[in-house]
Amino acid sequence: MSEAERLAKLEVRSDEADRRLASVHSRIDKLEVKIDRLLEMANLGKGSIWLLLKAAAFIAAIGAAFAWAWERFN
Repeated sequence: MSEAERLAKLEVRSDEADRRLASVHSRIDKLEVKIDRLLEMANLGKGSIWLLLKAAAFIAAIGAAFAWAWERFN
């Protein structure tokens, strides 16, 4: 096998490796976008949970005040 043939094979392998690497990079970019979306949704969920807890605490406080008033004046 001559040196030119070996270099040609090496160049073909290098091109294939470059194509595979480009494919891997595009997959990683897609995964990064998906992870960013998931983190965004998780942060929205965390905010809604806190809002729900605050609303529940407010309703519980109103219920407790009503119960106290009922016991006191009844």
